[in-house]
Amino acid sequence: MSHAWLRRWQSLRRRRLLALLIGLAIAAAVVWVSHPASIWHSLQEVDTMPILVALLLNIPIVALRAIRAQVILGFLGHRVSFRSMVPVQLVGQTSSTITPAASGDYVRAYIWRRTHTIPVRDGAAVVTFERVYSLYLLVAVALLLIILPRHGFIGWVGVAAGLIAATMAPVVVELMAPPALERWALTRITSGRFLSRFAEGAFEMVDNLRNLLRSPVLLAETSAITLVIFAVSAFQLLLLLDSLGDTIRITQAVAVYATSQVGGILSTLPFGLGASDAILVTVLAGYSVSVADSASAAVLARAVSTLPLALAGLIAYMRLDGQASSDPAPVATSEGE
Repeated sequence: MSHAWLRRWQSLRRRRLLALLIGLAIAAAVVWVSHPASIWHSLQEVDTMPILVALLLNIPIVALRAIRAQVILGFLGHRVSFRSMVPVQLVGQTSSTITPAASGDYVRAYIWRRTHTIPVRDGAAVVTFERVYSLYLLVAVALLLIILPRHGFIGWVGVAAGLIAATMAPVVVELMAPPALERWALTRITSGRFLSRFAEGAFEMVDNLRNLLRSPVLLAETSAITLVIFAVSAFQLLLLLDSLGDTIRITQAVAVYATSQVGGILSTLPFGLGASDAILVTVLAGYSVSVADSASAAVLARAVSTLPLALAGLIAYMRLDGQASSDPAPVATSEGE
């Protein structure tokens, strides 16, 4: 018994040390890419009240992302409480920002398996659906809001029609895409000796993904939540510009946000470093915001969104790791006890 306790204590120490090292590395990376000196310089020249409000808007953004994940998991028959979902969402968000093309978000699938015994193939399908569908909606929203509003009322009708069409388009594409093509591609990918062990799970994950894409109701719910997230995030940008003395329309802010996010994701750089900031400055300049103020807004966006969410994700990671470490180990007993 003493040896088992000692092994468990040593394992617990190693896990906590690893969690601490990972956490410190993430924190250092977040602070470095956020350019704290530039943030501090910008804060000396702006109205801080809109910035504080923008900071508080991270709360509904995180809540909406957690609700969206709940909805999609629920479609596959899994129930995760909102309280449990929030820290997982924060860890996934942080992991996605520090990895190329947001690939780190798949850590959520493993956390769901550990905390709620949800099969990884189901969790991976949910994460894939969220990431791909959100990126697709970002592209659609950016194109619609940049191209059509200049045409007046007809343009806005086109925006509304385009959003509806974009929301439901995956159903049409999924019904038209032959399953045999996907299976052929997966067979080729998993034919190697190393990947062959994942073949069965990959096929089931793709089947789950197809089921998600075939549901008009789920697509409508996911799209509605995602578009609200875009709007709240754009309102953050509006508040930052207001603190600098600039004003643009909310639809323009949504276009700026969507375009910069697409650029950051497709750049495959951690945090979208450089790419998302450059695109944000460029698109804002197109809406008659000075380059200096646009650059300041990009820096402030790191301060009110990237930095606090990443640090919140770090805290959530430490909390989840601590919960896993404190779970009681199974104790073998005999029937006579």
